[in-house]
Amino acid sequence: MENSASLFLLSVALLLYGCAQAQPQAQPQPIPSAPQAQFPSANATLPQEPQPNETAGPSALPPAAPGAACSVQFQRDASNIYYVAVGNAQAGTIAVSCPNGKDAQRQGELYFCAQLDLAGPTIAYLNGVECGRAEFSKPGASGVSPGKQSCTVLLSPSRIVVGQTSTVTVKAYAPQEKSNLSYLCGDREVSERAGGMVDTGKICQFNSPGTIEVYAKLNGEVCAISLLTVFSSPKDCSVYGSAFAMDKDQYVYSAKVSARGYSGTDELRYSCYGIPHAIKASTIPNTTDFVTTIECRSATGPLSKNVAVAMGNDACGEMGIPR
Repeated sequence: MENSASLFLLSVALLLYGCAQAQPQAQPQPIPSAPQAQFPSANATLPQEPQPNETAGPSALPPAAPGAACSVQFQRDASNIYYVAVGNAQAGTIAVSCPNGKDAQRQGELYFCAQLDLAGPTIAYLNGVECGRAEFSKPGASGVSPGKQSCTVLLSPSRIVVGQTSTVTVKAYAPQEKSNLSYLCGDREVSERAGGMVDTGKICQFNSPGTIEVYAKLNGEVCAISLLTVFSSPKDCSVYGSAFAMDKDQYVYSAKVSARGYSGTDELRYSCYGIPHAIKASTIPNTTDFVTTIECRSATGPLSKNVAVAMGNDACGEMGIPR
């Protein structure tokens, strides 16, 4: 009986062992390899970083259009006032920029700048593109440079009334030790010995009205000029630049008025189509030395005569009717 039980247990053990050998063993999962770094080939083109603009700087003036050329000259009128004259061979719109960067005021065929003798050029534009430039005086008020004979003239103030004074300052460089420096001081020429860097001047009285060329000379050669405006009276006003245009069904007449030396309570007066106009100087920018535009407009018809303009108690002239 014991032998039978032993045989039975041995048979069961052999059966279980055979089943275990028949089952496939589970395969371990492979460990993923680390990603390999990618390197460009020797012939690959690397992306370039944007380079800074090496030529960055102040924008330059637009170059002149091909074939566009203007002559810029300075003309003095009967009142001894300098204007800018622009000559061009091509048709188009002309504009002038003064040395101080402001637009010149057109007066007929000429252009007016309050100060021409500042350091920098007077520039003419044809249809918005530079076509010519000129400097009234060189080197102007920018100073002097050692190395060659040079000078500059400074005025303070540069606008006076007859009989008033302006301080004339001359800065110069004279390579020769015993040079002769001379400059205009009122009604006379002042001379003195100079050598090397020179900074001199005087308070000078001017008794003649008009635009005066206050010059400096080194050894008899003019090396600089500055303009002094001398008015004949403390107050001055004038009318210029009369124009006419149609605005839809309205007749529009306009003109510029310049005035100097008036107080804020003085009035700019004129009459349009029988209607009086009065503008207080205090309401106009730069009250004591201004340029402003006046106009008359109406749909009833054209003006029959010129319009008289007055400032305070002074007659300034007339706004003309173009014929």
